[in-house]
This record gives sequence, C-alpha cells and structure tokens, in this order.
Amino acid sequence: MVSVVLFVMFAVLLTFMVLQWRRGRAGGTGGLFGGGGVGAGFVQGTLTVTGVSDRPDEGDRNDQMYCTVSGTIIGPDTAPTNVYGHMVVTGKTPWPQIGADMPVVYKPGKTDTSWRFGSLEVPPAA
Repeated sequence: MVSVVLFVMFAVLLTFMVLQWRRGRAGGTGGLFGGGGVGAGFVQGTLTVTGVSDRPDEGDRNDQMYCTVSGTIIGPDTAPTNVYGHMVVTGKTPWPQIGADMPVVYKPGKTDTSWRFGSLEVPPAA
C-alpha cells in the first residue's frame, strides 16, 4: 500500500515538473508573445536579414506563406547573435529582403532560443 501511495505522489510530482518546464520554455501562459504579461522579461532588438527562402507562387487556402529567415540579432545586453527561424507572411505582405532590419524581442542571455518577431510597443487603445 505504501508503495502505491509513493508511486502516485511521484507521478503527480513528475507531472507538475513537466508542466512547469513546458511553461518556462513557452514563456508562460497568455499575454503578448506567450508570456505572462506584455513582453515579460523580453527586450527589444533588431534582426538584420542575411538569408531568406524563395517566395512561393501562391499561399495556402488562407493566403498564408511560410518564410524561412536567417540573420543577426543586435540589441541591448547581447553580443550579435546569428539566428534562424520561420515566419508566416500573407499574400499582401512584402516578402523579407536580405539586408532588411526587422524588429524582434528576446530574453537577454537566451537570444538564440527565445527570439521572436515583433515589438514590445503596445498599440494605442482605439
């Protein structure tokens, strides 16, 4: 009986730890960028595009196309960091170009694994 109780306690503890680990990797729940609040722990930076995939002839049924981008992120409290990622572009949005500067956000010290396209600026309320 004791071994069953210990097994259940271990399973609950393991489940809790996995959920916390996944939550930390995703940046928390809710909010902008999947974080707990507007950019919690993120800083603003710039990605200079050094490589971009070819634009497909047409998008999917929602007029979305997937673009692979590589570049170098620069910003406060980080050395220039080479990154690689994907973004979704709609048919009316201009395709990224080599040499373009794009706004990104990232967690200091984890630039290469936490960066995302976007800005920390909150749009004004309508």
